[in-house]
Amino acid sequence: MNIPEIITAIKDVSLAIAGATTAVVAVTGLNNWNRELKGKATFEAAKGLAKATYKLRDEIKICRSPFISSSEFPDSYNLLGLRKTAEQEAKGLAHVYTNRWNTVWSVLQEFDTETLEAEALWGEAIKTKTNELRKSVRELNVAIDAYIADAMSGGDNFSADREFGVRMRRTVASTSTDLENDFNKTLEVAILNIEDELRPHLQRKL
Repeated sequence: MNIPEIITAIKDVSLAIAGATTAVVAVTGLNNWNRELKGKATFEAAKGLAKATYKLRDEIKICRSPFISSSEFPDSYNLLGLRKTAEQEAKGLAHVYTNRWNTVWSVLQEFDTETLEAEALWGEAIKTKTNELRKSVRELNVAIDAYIADAMSGGDNFSADREFGVRMRRTVASTSTDLENDFNKTLEVAILNIEDELRPHLQRKL
């Protein structure tokens, strides 16, 4: 092999090595880019669900506030004074809790949207945890309906089952600082379980 052929061969080998190196760098860069995009999507989904969870928790707290100001009742209710029929009392409470619940419902839709995105990334594990919180929301809704129905009956409904009545009242109205309240305990556990699922994703470095 003469010198020109040797130079050509060396050149071909160099070009082949350079091409292989470029390909490896390109694949490595693509993998890093994909990993970064996935990490960012995971972090954003976790952050979005965390914010929606806390927002829902806060609106539930507002909805369950034992204090009802006169401004929450319709004007017609306040004009009745102290003499109100059971039906009028029930309609007044229905007005209050409908307005409170509308805000909870709106935030729940946001929570559900964030849950779907998280479920697409992590599957059944996160869905199981978010369903626990949704179950608490449904429980509150049922308790509010029972509470208003009891008012409509003049208290007869809960009188027939006092234990049920106490449970419904404690579900409908309580401060978040009442550590003995069963609904508060259930709600706290549901939120802690979601936090446990999200924490690794929120701590992930992009």
